Amino acid sequence: MTPFFSNVPIWVFPLFIVLLVLGLRASKDRSVSIALIYLLPLLGILTFRNILALSPPIWVWAVAALTYACGITLGMALQNRWSVERGARLVKLRGEWATLTAMMIIFAAGFVNGALSTTMPALTQTGVFTAGFAAINCLASGQFLGRAIATLRAPITQSS
Repeated sequence: MTPFFSNVPIWVFPLFIVLLVLGLRASKDRSVSIALIYLLPLLGILTFRNILALSPPIWVWAVAALTYACGITLGMALQNRWSVERGARLVKLRGEWATLTAMMIIFAAGFVNGALSTTMPALTQTGVFTAGFAAINCLASGQFLGRAIATLRAPITQSS
């Protein structure tokens, strides 16, 4: 197992720690900078980079678009339940585990994809794998965009 981890790029471990800390922080009631909520959809870049690396057939992009749209819808609904109060710069949120779950799904999927691309490349080129990979990742990353949209649309209820 040691040779496996020695071939992992060095930036993967700090990224994991940052995502874990952000996700654990989200499990508690908190005030968050609106800018952070608007930046989290950038995790979708990791998702699309990983899908592109698989050279998927064109129909997989339809699966990706559909599940990303579902993720947006889910994220909007969830953010409306978790938002307590929105100010000009901060939003008060209830604690939740969906942030950690989505971040870990995106991270783990990318990690597994990298490992399987090296050890079982034929598997990662199958339609079932690429469609499943796209669906799982797009659902998880789409919810961050949905949460940003819901926050943007929420009325400002206090000054901060």
